[in-house]
Formats: sequence, structure tokens, C-alpha cells
Amino acid sequence: MSVPERKKTYVDQQVQGALVRRLILHWLGFFVTASIVTFVLQVLSNPLIPLSAHVEELWWTQGPFLVVMVFLLPMFVVDTVKFSHRFAGPIYRLRQTIRKIADGGAPPKLKFRDFDFWQGLAEDFNKMIDRLATHPTPAVEESEEAAKLVSK
Repeated sequence: MSVPERKKTYVDQQVQGALVRRLILHWLGFFVTASIVTFVLQVLSNPLIPLSAHVEELWWTQGPFLVVMVFLLPMFVVDTVKFSHRFAGPIYRLRQTIRKIADGGAPPKLKFRDFDFWQGLAEDFNKMIDRLATHPTPAVEESEEAAKLVSK
């Protein structure tokens, strides 16, 4: 049974959004810390020249690094969203399947893409579905009997 590619990479705003916000916060912390440390080292290397000269020198020596860091942030964010899709996507799929079952739909087999996380979860879910289909629990049998009585 082949599993189609998901059309959306950003499927769970709560989880993936938290990861993106955390990444941006860490990147910003690194960026500010690196800038401050670089500036302090620049000033300490020759404390007698004016501050404006230090800023200009800092721009010429460290500016390319700072520009590269700014351009790397979107790549970090995109990569984080794509990576997080490997675990957020399967959980999203599981939730959709559970909702389908809760709405009275037939329980489908769950199959994740080969490179997704939580493969064991899909296997356990499928075992549970098979077990319930072949050996319904007393609660399932009672609810089926109650549904028959109500429909009469």
C-alpha cells in the first residue's frame, strides 16, 4: 500500500510553530551575543580610538558574517519545518484517522511514509484495529447492541 506525499508541510501550527519560534529565539540570541562579544573584543583590542571607528572597523571585518547569518535564518526555518513534518505529520494523520473512526467511519490501516518518525505507533494502531475487528471488547459489543435497539 503506497502512501501519497502530503501536500502540506506545515500541518501542526501548535507544534511546528513552537519549534520555529524557538529556533528564531535561539538564532536571535546567538546573533546578539556574537555581535556584542565581537564588538567588545574590537573595542578592547584598541580602547584609545573613538567608538565610531570601532563600529566602522567592526562592519568591515564582521559585516559579511552578520549578513550571512541574516540570510541563513530563512533556510533554518524552512529546514526545521520540513524536519518537524516527519513527526508532526504522522501525529496529524493519526488524529485524522481517530476522528474518522469517532464519526462512525471504518477504521483504515495506518501507514506512515518510510522516513517518518513514529513507525511503531502505526504498527501498534493497526494491531489494535485488527484486535478490535476480530475480538470486540464487551464495551464495543454492548454499544453495538444498544445502537441496534435504538435504531428499532
